[in-house]
Amino acid sequence: MERLFLLLVLCVFVVSLAGSELVIDVQPNVISPEITPQLVINCSITNNKVQQLDLIKSLTLSRYNETIRDFDELIALDSLTLNLKQFVRFKYSQISFGNRYITLILHNPTQFDARIYKCNATGDNSEGANISLFAKKGVEYETNSTALIEEIRRIKKDENYCSFKKDDLSDSKQRSRVYFSGSSDIIKERIEPLTLKCTFQVLKTDQNEISRLQSLYILHETKGVIAYVNKDQPVVTSLQGSHIQDVEGEIYDNAIKDSYLQVTWSNLKHTESGKYFCEAHNQYSEGRIDKTSNMLTITVERPTFDDLVEAMHKLFTQVDGAKESLKAINQNIKNINKDLDFKEQNITSIKEEVIRNQNNIQILSEDSNIKEQNMTSIREDLSTKQQTFLNIKEDVILNQQNIDKIKQDLNTYRHNMSYIEEHLEVILANLSSASMKVKNQTDEGSTLSYPPRKSCRDVNSTDERVVVTLTSGLKVMCDTKTDGGGWIIFQRRISGNVDFYRGWKEYRDGFGDYNIGEFYLGNENIYMLTSTGQYDLRIDLKYKNNAFFAQYSGFKILSEKEKYKLNIGVYSGNAGDSFSIHNNSFFTTFDRDNDENSSNCAVDYTGAWWYQSGCHSCNLNGKWGSTDYGKGVNWYTLSTFYSSLSFTEMKIREI
Repeated sequence: MERLFLLLVLCVFVVSLAGSELVIDVQPNVISPEITPQLVINCSITNNKVQQLDLIKSLTLSRYNETIRDFDELIALDSLTLNLKQFVRFKYSQISFGNRYITLILHNPTQFDARIYKCNATGDNSEGANISLFAKKGVEYETNSTALIEEIRRIKKDENYCSFKKDDLSDSKQRSRVYFSGSSDIIKERIEPLTLKCTFQVLKTDQNEISRLQSLYILHETKGVIAYVNKDQPVVTSLQGSHIQDVEGEIYDNAIKDSYLQVTWSNLKHTESGKYFCEAHNQYSEGRIDKTSNMLTITVERPTFDDLVEAMHKLFTQVDGAKESLKAINQNIKNINKDLDFKEQNITSIKEEVIRNQNNIQILSEDSNIKEQNMTSIREDLSTKQQTFLNIKEDVILNQQNIDKIKQDLNTYRHNMSYIEEHLEVILANLSSASMKVKNQTDEGSTLSYPPRKSCRDVNSTDERVVVTLTSGLKVMCDTKTDGGGWIIFQRRISGNVDFYRGWKEYRDGFGDYNIGEFYLGNENIYMLTSTGQYDLRIDLKYKNNAFFAQYSGFKILSEKEKYKLNIGVYSGNAGDSFSIHNNSFFTTFDRDNDENSSNCAVDYTGAWWYQSGCHSCNLNGKWGSTDYGKGVNWYTLSTFYSSLSFTEMKIREI
């Protein structure tokens, strides 16, 4: 077997560093036609840090271009914002990235992909100076003998007769796949329409890793975005005018239905030839993001004379069809006219029936004369009954006299009622004065109405929420209704009037206003409460005018010395579990970074929370109403990271 190496470079180099922790890896490092299914290039930083770099700002993956004798950038990642830019698009690829790595997978690599790949990291050292480090690694290309290639092709051809396809085997290892199809690879200019369909299929689910498809794109290599659809939003297209025939698409949360994006437009021009790409953006619960793409090449040809003749033939065929339809319509009109003639005959028959009925009426009139005679007899009977009526009238007069007496009694009662009403007005005036005094006392301090209680379980009130002072001296708001009441509310947001982007001291001591209805009780107070017994946690939420809740059996936070570490138990409710991932995390504010992330999650996501290594899946102290990624009042299973909740209330109750 003859070996032909396109690249002989296999080295790793880091500027001014020996033993660097910036790593580039390629698997495999030798690719062959018909044999290598995929090429994986991984650019990563180990141990969360590179020597001489205290702040990592960006990672860039590039490969060597022999024509210009320099490296072409493929992918650039901003490590601080996780903003990814892709400069080169591939026929079928998959990109995964986080704040410390980029992974590029090329399916069915060719000789063109056998290059030197470079991973570059930039950032600041401890003195604030900008430093750039890089590492390189090469991929070799090996050709096989003609006999071996023919044997491989024969084996692949035989696979078509097996009970399952090769794709079925690869699908069992993949979790999802992007399909991209077109109505035709060759389109006649201004004659034929073009339909492109991008489909995202979930092949396999992983219970340990939650992923959500965020968006689908259809792009042209030079014209950019043709159409896109985001989760829970309508399809958007850049196509203009009457050329658009159909644009549709939807992103589904389950694996039962395939998410898709489809666009059809007509009157294509020669300039619309080229490469079209289907991209799927998939996000995982731990913060990792995948971009999977597929490519089609569409050629828009200028029509030949034969094409124009065929198009004219189709038009004539359509005209002939229209003529046939017109004939059918004319025949329907004739049938309607016949039906009208038939109905006119029915009308004539009805008129004759009316004449017969008139004759019957005359006969009935004669019968009426006979009945008049009967009426005379009835009148005589009525005279007798009138006498009976006179007798009844006399009884009525007697009853009227009784009614007059009742009226006199009623007037007496009315006089008494007037006297009662006068005294009632005096009583109401006194009651109003007393009520005003009670209200003033309540305004001065609601605790006057509620003597000190050991806990909110001891508070009974018709009001849904009341403010009381506990025997410990702590002033709290109690929820007296939800699930039997007895809840101590320690976080509440309803309008955004109170700013929750605050420092360690304010979150330790508490802030807000019970009268406004937005407050945070304070981590030290929460610690003191939960350290005296066992408590359940309930979180009430509202999103898009719908109410949800999440409840956790067992809740407490540790002391300030232990960074107010969070401990929660088993989840129940209908909001989805977006809080358990934060269990055993420390509390972080913009001026006290206790999270395991390389940056300060409180600063990155404008909040204060028990952030973990991937920052958060919920951010209830985030910026009110924000739709920026991860910065709002988020509960991932409801709002994702792109919208905010409209109500939050966190409360605890003794078990």
